[in-house]
Amino acid sequence: MASTSVTTSIGRKNWLFVGNVEAGERAAQLMSLVSSAKRHDLDVWFYLKDILERLLAGETDYKSMLPDFWKKSHPEAVRAHRVEERRDKAERKQYDRAKRLIKAKEKRALQA
Repeated sequence: MASTSVTTSIGRKNWLFVGNVEAGERAAQLMSLVSSAKRHDLDVWFYLKDILERLLAGETDYKSMLPDFWKKSHPEAVRAHRVEERRDKAERKQYDRAKRLIKAKEKRALQA
């Protein structure tokens, strides 16, 4: 969380000087592509390279370029360790929540 806020605050200063409105819009679109690739656990460089090459070649099937569809046709680009980390984090969260609920029930039972 801390690294994200540091990156954002540094970025805010740098992004003030993108040049003009159109450049700012292009930068926002690129950042949107990057964050979508990260959210879908893709190798960002591989994803962007393929998408940009396809766009430059004149391909217009944009739906197949969306990260969730692209991921199905390029399984080698999925960062499996991120999927495992997310699953482990969800399991830890469920365990901690169950533990807190048990403690709360025990506390209520002692008070009654």
